[in-house]
Amino acid sequence: MCDNRGLIYFLSFAIIFSCSTQKTITSKKEERGYYEDLSILRSQEKPKNFVKEEKIILSDQVKNNIKSELDSIIQIIRSESENINYIDGYTIQLYLGGDRNKAEETEEKISEIDSLIFKNTVFTQPNYRVKIGQYTDRFKVNEEYQRFKKLFPNAIIIPEKIKIN
Repeated sequence: MCDNRGLIYFLSFAIIFSCSTQKTITSKKEERGYYEDLSILRSQEKPKNFVKEEKIILSDQVKNNIKSELDSIIQIIRSESENINYIDGYTIQLYLGGDRNKAEETEEKISEIDSLIFKNTVFTQPNYRVKIGQYTDRFKVNEEYQRFKKLFPNAIIIPEKIKIN
């Protein structure tokens, strides 16, 4: 028991003294920091004052002015996009998958069932989506959904923006 007590005292003193902070030793050279005179390496020339000269270019002088062409194209795109209106609506997605043949078979089945219905196949890598209809009324979409759900068990109703011309 005495041997253990002595060992415990020795270990506790060792831990206490090993955890105490030590004083860092610094020299006078380290206190003043790094210093080196680099003035010899610098160039002795004085910087010149640069005057920015602007040239005025008349539109008659420039051929193939791309900026004006791009501006006119951007204006056309903006005016067309402002005229497009969207409303909230619904479509029915009948097929979603990576097989193109199945997407085409789904389109053929839709044409056999109802040839007048609006159908749209979209490829968003890596999937094909076959959608039908553009409905604004939730009740009308539900009627069509029930009709197509029997033949296409994976059919779902998707909220979508519908473009109005």
